[in-house]
Amino acid sequence: MTKGSSKLAALKVQASGYPIAGFEPDGQRGDDNAAAEACNLLERVTEIMQEAAVGRPLNSKLKASSTQIESWNCWSDFTTNQFAWSVLLLAVLLFLPLLGGRDLWAPVEPRYAEIVRIMFAKGEWVVPTVNGDLYTDKPILYFWLALIASKLAGGVNEWTMRLPSALAGIGFVLVTYFTGRDFFSPKVGLIAGTVLATSMRVIWEARWAHIDMLFGFFFLLTIYFAARSLLGKGGKREILWAYVFMAMAVLAKGLIGIVLPALLLAAFASVRRDWRLLVDVKPQLGVPIFFLIAAPWFYLVNSATDGKWLAEFIYIHHLQRYTEWEGHRHPFFYYFRTLPVDFLPWTVFAIPATVAYFPYRQLLQRPQALYFSLCFLAVFLFFSLSDSKRDLYLLPLLPTLALLVGNYIDDLAENRIAESALYRWLSQSVFAAVAVIGLGLPIFTWIVRREMFWISLSACLILSLGGIFTVIFIRKRRPLKAVTAVVLLMASLTVCGSIWILPYVNQFKSRRSFSIEIKKFVPPTAPLYIYADTMNDFNFYTEREVIPVLSSAGEVADVLRQIGSSYLLIKERDLKSLGMFGPETVVATDWVGSTTWNLIALKAKPPVPIPLDYAAE
Repeated sequence: MTKGSSKLAALKVQASGYPIAGFEPDGQRGDDNAAAEACNLLERVTEIMQEAAVGRPLNSKLKASSTQIESWNCWSDFTTNQFAWSVLLLAVLLFLPLLGGRDLWAPVEPRYAEIVRIMFAKGEWVVPTVNGDLYTDKPILYFWLALIASKLAGGVNEWTMRLPSALAGIGFVLVTYFTGRDFFSPKVGLIAGTVLATSMRVIWEARWAHIDMLFGFFFLLTIYFAARSLLGKGGKREILWAYVFMAMAVLAKGLIGIVLPALLLAAFASVRRDWRLLVDVKPQLGVPIFFLIAAPWFYLVNSATDGKWLAEFIYIHHLQRYTEWEGHRHPFFYYFRTLPVDFLPWTVFAIPATVAYFPYRQLLQRPQALYFSLCFLAVFLFFSLSDSKRDLYLLPLLPTLALLVGNYIDDLAENRIAESALYRWLSQSVFAAVAVIGLGLPIFTWIVRREMFWISLSACLILSLGGIFTVIFIRKRRPLKAVTAVVLLMASLTVCGSIWILPYVNQFKSRRSFSIEIKKFVPPTAPLYIYADTMNDFNFYTEREVIPVLSSAGEVADVLRQIGSSYLLIKERDLKSLGMFGPETVVATDWVGSTTWNLIALKAKPPVPIPLDYAAE
């Protein structure tokens, strides 16, 4: 091969996503001589293509070079598709199997399932309600998706309720891969996608009936298409897709779907001092598209509830929740504690990556890196300034951390940056500790909870082998193999948890079995009350649209004065504190986790259990 064709081949390797020393995907790494040489090579490639286009004969050397370029193109396409399918397969294997293998766990899952069950039973598509009350916490999109899945499956169950989260999780991971591929390299996208798929928070949210994964998916699509348009990776009109997915994000979680992208755009334009970006986002076209998608349901639900839904939604669940204490009040530094845990095990790599790219002044010359860094900061600071904080609120920024780790691992593998002492010390220490924990797990379970001993053996094998192999690869300076070992460790743990661990924990979290007992004793027409609890577990599993909540002894006394038999669900501690009922009034008792529940007969003598088939009528 000639010297010129060798350079062409090297240039195509870089274009295919396999960087060579001295280059980086956005053209910022390497010295000036290498960059100039690459430009000269690119010009020569252009000349070859022009000669071929006008039909001028090429000599044998140039023919060999052009044939080689074509082969590299084929390899690039094949590799990119292979990476995308690999990320998709990993996400499917992590998020879909045994999705309905456990019951619905309070507080959120039973509530959402009950909303969908009532919509399913009544044929309702506009107004969400729970326990007879208007549900104004969240918009409708998640409930629509779960309702459609339930319609197709013939009923509302655990699987149909979690399916929207699982599919959104798969999309969340895939869009992260495409983001890494388009703005850095296919290999960075592959690493980032697998890192995100195997982080603790993403695995949990994708297998849980909750809105945040769906919101995170549409938010990520919003910033992805905005970046493609504003950073020149796609057509200018691709920005209109950002408005489409921003509207979907609003239908998933509310006004935060507008606020976060707007903060990112404002920060990006301010730092770059490029106010033309405000024109490039094409608001004259995008805003009508946004309202065309998002506005109809808000109009319908507001009309159906005489303005009550929208008033509570905006004031209580947006303004009040952000500015006042509303159940989840934490200090400003709260997320500095929770984010490292949520991103495990990849926090071990994210910390040295953050240090390795210091100082950050170079971000001003690298629009892609600046854009995604500001995305992280916009989400992190917005929720840190809020009085109400929950760890899952930071789910939308995890793809930016995955991209950071993806670039860092790629740079280590290509020897563009040196392995720091922090990286080697931290990673080896943590994964050595993982191996030790794995080896000690059977001993711990034998002492503390012996029935889990056999279950713990699988986790022991996964943790010990995963930790040991990760340490070995780090010591041998094989970062890609170390990442592979961690991915296999997390994937194996997820499978193990789905098959054995979560079903075991289910007995301490689920109220399904006690609900079946309640249906045996309480006729469908008899009133059933609950004392000081609003979790909706019993609504769903007893199939009762309304179980009135009694919040004081006075309200209990009012029920006792009514004519006819009725029943009360009450926790053991509340039963003792009230002091109004003797042991003879207790119809059934159940222990769930650390809570003991009692079913109390408020009138007449404790009844004889009715047949289950009658109770189901």
